[in-house]
Amino acid sequence: MNIRTALIPLAAAGALVLTAGWGALGGVEEYGPEEPAITVNAGDEFTLEVPASPALGQNWYLAEPRPDADVLEYRGKREDIEDGGDLVGGGDGTQFFDFTARKPGKATVTLLHCPMGSCHSGTESATPYPSASASGTPSMSPYPTATSTPDDRPAFFVYTVTVR
Repeated sequence: MNIRTALIPLAAAGALVLTAGWGALGGVEEYGPEEPAITVNAGDEFTLEVPASPALGQNWYLAEPRPDADVLEYRGKREDIEDGGDLVGGGDGTQFFDFTARKPGKATVTLLHCPMGSCHSGTESATPYPSASASGTPSMSPYPTATSTPDDRPAFFVYTVTVR
């Protein structure tokens, strides 16, 4: 084995280490449904990443009220759908909600998870109903607030974002 042959695997391993550490060095942080409390620095970009299968009617929507625009800038929604081959709706996917932390403070981001087209279309507003916590107001929401990973029922997922 010559020196050149020995250096190729070493260089490849070094490139892998640099690539794996890129997110910690300034890439966009991603948070899932199991991470409801998020802390970021002012100026940071971050993404809420949620599992979805739009071909089967499973979607997520940014619910009203929107997060405080002074604290968080909502940059939009995008999705990545894997090919399901010849199966209709066979591909899994991910939907992303992109934000930029603007200034120190706290903001609430509420996402509505709608499995199998069960709650509304993209043209409707994902507005939560009044809650029982408001004095004299019965809870009228057909969707609970989720406390774990998404399942086959519609639910609101609430994220509390602290910007330092």
